[in-house]
Amino acid sequence: MAQEAEFQKRIQRIGEMVEQLEANADPNARTMAKELLESLMALHRAALERILELAYDAGEVGQTIVRKCGSDDLVSSVLLLYGLHPEDLGSRVNHALEKSRAYLESHAANAELVSVRDDGVVTVRLHVKSSGCGSSAGLVRSTLEAAIQDAAPDAQSIVVEETGAALTRSGFVPLAQLQSGAAMAALSAGHAQRSGD
Repeated sequence: MAQEAEFQKRIQRIGEMVEQLEANADPNARTMAKELLESLMALHRAALERILELAYDAGEVGQTIVRKCGSDDLVSSVLLLYGLHPEDLGSRVNHALEKSRAYLESHAANAELVSVRDDGVVTVRLHVKSSGCGSSAGLVRSTLEAAIQDAAPDAQSIVVEETGAALTRSGFVPLAQLQSGAAMAALSAGHAQRSGD
């Protein structure tokens, strides 16, 4: 945990320094700093790539080490930064869904990966059994999105298709339905249901 906090502090400091360089009025200094950063990143990427190759070449033990590196939060984030993560996007999303399974089940929900497009758009289907409380479904959705984002920050976007969340008798329409354009259908269904009562 302390290691993760230290890593986050360093990332924040790097971001601050980049902002300071961007604000520098001297275009030559900005250009030189950018080239320096790009050169360092290229060197680090080449070295990390070579380390992974050597580990794979070492056989099963090396491959186990690479898999462990891919599941370590700190190392995984660096491998993702350089495009060297040993697992593809879909596998990482599936692992996030698996890790979220107990939480989802405790909220009468489940989720499945629908697709991962070549452009990095991830689509997940979330089924929440109607509990009469739209806020619970919203919490489940946002928690699931955060888990996927943590596992797959390189996803271009995350689309969550919700099923099973119904309009309550109070006429409450969850925000997700409003955003997805399903609000009119939900309102019509709710009106028809109340008219039939």
